[in-house]
Amino acid sequence: MPRPKGSKNKPKVVSAPANLDEQIKAVTAEIAELTEKIKVKKTALKALEKAKAAADKVAAKKKAEEDKKTILEAVEASGKSVEEILKLLK
Repeated sequence: MPRPKGSKNKPKVVSAPANLDEQIKAVTAEIAELTEKIKVKKTALKALEKAKAAADKVAAKKKAEEDKKTILEAVEASGKSVEEILKLLK
């Protein structure tokens, strides 16, 4: 049976939720809350990055001291004087 002309063009009725304004307010409040959480997390991240940089400096300094100690021990174990070793390095 053929359809009547224009039957496809009927407007579809979309039912809107009754509490649309409440949902909008809830989502807006949630966005504001999450924005505040992001600010707090970013502040904490900056503090952690500063602490990590300071810890890295301390670790690098400690490693340099250990390297110097190892080199001095190797020099003492070789039995050569500092002048002789410097001459060999050049």
